[in-house]
Amino acid sequence: MIGLADCNNFFVSCERSINPDLENKAVVVLSNNDGCVVARSNEAKALGIRMGQPAFEIRELIEKQKVIALSGNHLLYRDISLRVHDIFRRYVPEAIDYSVDESFLDVSGIPVSSLEAIGKAIYSTCLQEMHIPVTIGFSHSKTLAKIATEFCKKNTIPVGILDADKDIEDIINSLPINDLWGIGRRTVKKLFLWGVRTIGDFARLDKNFVRKNLGINGERTWLEIHKTPCIELNHVNRTLQDSISETRTFPEDITDYDYIRARIVIYATDCARKLRMMRGKCKSIGVFLRTNPFHAQPKLIKPEGIIELRHPTSDTSEIVSAALIVLDEIFISRMPFKRAGVWLSEISADIPEVGSLFDNSKNLEEINRKKSLMRVLDNINSVIGNKKLGLASQIVKITRGHNDGYSSSFQAPQR
Repeated sequence: MIGLADCNNFFVSCERSINPDLENKAVVVLSNNDGCVVARSNEAKALGIRMGQPAFEIRELIEKQKVIALSGNHLLYRDISLRVHDIFRRYVPEAIDYSVDESFLDVSGIPVSSLEAIGKAIYSTCLQEMHIPVTIGFSHSKTLAKIATEFCKKNTIPVGILDADKDIEDIINSLPINDLWGIGRRTVKKLFLWGVRTIGDFARLDKNFVRKNLGINGERTWLEIHKTPCIELNHVNRTLQDSISETRTFPEDITDYDYIRARIVIYATDCARKLRMMRGKCKSIGVFLRTNPFHAQPKLIKPEGIIELRHPTSDTSEIVSAALIVLDEIFISRMPFKRAGVWLSEISADIPEVGSLFDNSKNLEEINRKKSLMRVLDNINSVIGNKKLGLASQIVKITRGHNDGYSSSFQAPQR
């Protein structure tokens, strides 16, 4: 058997964990720049608010205070996600983190009779320690575990075990084909033409027909529904990513250098923090700027650059300094930019520095001192809240300008 633990309405639950006043109220979390809905409470769903719905379409509900709309706080969500996933690992031999709010639980060798107690323990601990409600479903494959979890969420059941053939048949016959994990919109349209309306209809198709028309991935999904595990996700749980990026769209087109500089510092700082969370270090730092493709530019301007360090690092100040060097090289004066971002690449494990015969011992001491400083910074921020301590260059006061759209009231310091 394998389990799937899924945090309910995760972004909204994270906001409620730090603000209990949001309980039992219609709450939505909005995407970057508050463009559309990316998370909804059950109360918001009851009002008919759709996932991905543009924010302007629910403006009247917000203004009448029928809905509370919050800007996304993704650093908070990431912190809570890591802690919740650590709770999962207390109760099972191995957990595969599938997404920020989902994790597959390897319960191989554990009797089916013990799974309900394990699921209830995970549910209670997440609720008590993190104030995050979780739904857990167990079954014979990852796809069936997904189905079990979705069925439990729809019926407000915290833990469910999908084991008997009769139970599996009843549930898959009740769920629409759109709910099947691994089946995209285009495939759903094909299946509709074949008369497939439910997951049960899909399960009753001939395996060779599925393989011929939907390929190997379609066949794997079919096999998983028939209790044959064949979808591997070990790559999802990999400790080190190939790259890390942080990008944002500005509220308006920006020409002011100090504003963009402060944003690049914030993005680089966030990237460095993520890098340390995965115990990695990077050797390359890149920065890009983009103009607004919808405004009256002759064409989209896309300056970008990358710098390679002599030694890999996870130190925020070094990464920020490198990002600002790239920014100075690619910035175009008076050019209105709408989007910017920072990315880190050539990531490797941050193992202790040993040094060679020709290395200066003082340099190694400085490297280790900076690592200690970053650990202290991360620990303090995890306790008192995100972005409480950082670099002075993250701060810039913005005032409305007469010609450029925005201008800064003072020059942001370098450190």
